[in-house]
Amino acid sequence: MTTTSSTRPAVPPALYAVAFTPLLRWLVAHHSTEPDRPWRTRCACGAPLWPGTCGPTGRCRVCATPVSPRPFQLEAATIAAAVILWLSGWTGWALAAYAWWATGMIVLAFVDLAMLRLPHRLTAATTIGFLALLAAGGDSTGWWRAVAAGAVLAALFAVLAVLSRGQLGWGDVALAVPVAAALGWHSWAAVYAGCLLGFGAAAVTAVAMRKTRKLQPGGHLPLGPFLIAGAAAALMWQ
Repeated sequence: MTTTSSTRPAVPPALYAVAFTPLLRWLVAHHSTEPDRPWRTRCACGAPLWPGTCGPTGRCRVCATPVSPRPFQLEAATIAAAVILWLSGWTGWALAAYAWWATGMIVLAFVDLAMLRLPHRLTAATTIGFLALLAAGGDSTGWWRAVAAGAVLAALFAVLAVLSRGQLGWGDVALAVPVAAALGWHSWAAVYAGCLLGFGAAAVTAVAMRKTRKLQPGGHLPLGPFLIAGAAAALMWQ
């Protein structure tokens, strides 16, 4: 991971993360629907998702029905991302770009875990914001490498999606763009390492769950969280 001698902020990153988690919980709950259903705005009891149902317990404050990720899971993920960003040494536009990327990836990961779905509008917003913030930083070489990495990995995933006949979804194809772009800004080696870690972790988890019968034959694991975790792990060592 890159280090610098820049002064660290006086406010712990965990405090920033905690302040944003209600919004992230709302985004996860709002987008956790079946593909043929409209986005959620209310709990089944009729209570609005925002702000009354987006606390750290993940339950509606009116009827106690689970409406978002389990207690404190999203908070833990957000705090971990904030600490990684804090320790990364990134500054300025690069820090802003990766903070935006991390926020989008957290929401996408939890939606995928809940619904086996990666909404394209979340992926698009994450990608556009990330690339726009990187462009403002002025590193044209890294920016074009990020764009090329996203295009190459998305094309490869598209081929795999066609050949796999549903094993790899088009949401995963779209997710390949911001994942590869975040890694490609550093190097092509980072793209390779991140993908290897993501697919490797998914394969090991799938085998273990089948052995313990927690994943039935024909069942699917959400690939998104593994790709995102692999990318985050690779970025930590850049």
